[in-house]
Amino acid sequence: MKTYGVTRDKGAKMLGVSTRTIDRYIRGGKLSYKKVANKVLLAKEELDILQKDFSALHQEVSTEIVWNQDSRSVAVRSSIEESIDEKVDKFFLIFKEKDKVLEEKNKIIFVLQQRVNDLESKINNMIALPDYDKEKKQAIVEKEKLQEKIDRLQWKVKTERVKNIAFVVISLLFILIAIFFMMNN
Repeated sequence: MKTYGVTRDKGAKMLGVSTRTIDRYIRGGKLSYKKVANKVLLAKEELDILQKDFSALHQEVSTEIVWNQDSRSVAVRSSIEESIDEKVDKFFLIFKEKDKVLEEKNKIIFVLQQRVNDLESKINNMIALPDYDKEKKQAIVEKEKLQEKIDRLQWKVKTERVKNIAFVVISLLFILIAIFFMMNN
């Protein structure tokens, strides 16, 4: 059973890293956590394991010199090789973790570049405010001109109707007068 009682700040100080690194470890699954009253608490056992790993990485390789009975040849113990292998493995783990972090950042950069491209295309299709005002004024002037033309055309249509009605009335009068004269003759 894990005991969650170490805050992010204390965990970062224990490991000698930043709180952002602690957050990356949490996201990467290296550290588990519990949230209590809006505070992130880390498992002490997991922090101890990471601290041991870090201290093993930073330890100096100890070499032990063994003198042969001849006192001529020097042998280095195989523990040095084992310790070097362990450190190399840990370095590879760190590099893998950094690669994952870089991949995540590259994904974020890609998404942000897409957003920037979308915004640039929107900006290119937008009209600047002074240009918009100018175009709006031109549209209003054009609308007024069109309205004047419509009013003139409506006036012409009304006068043509009146002329046509007058022509029909006059024509009917002439026809009635002609019929009247024809009946009287």
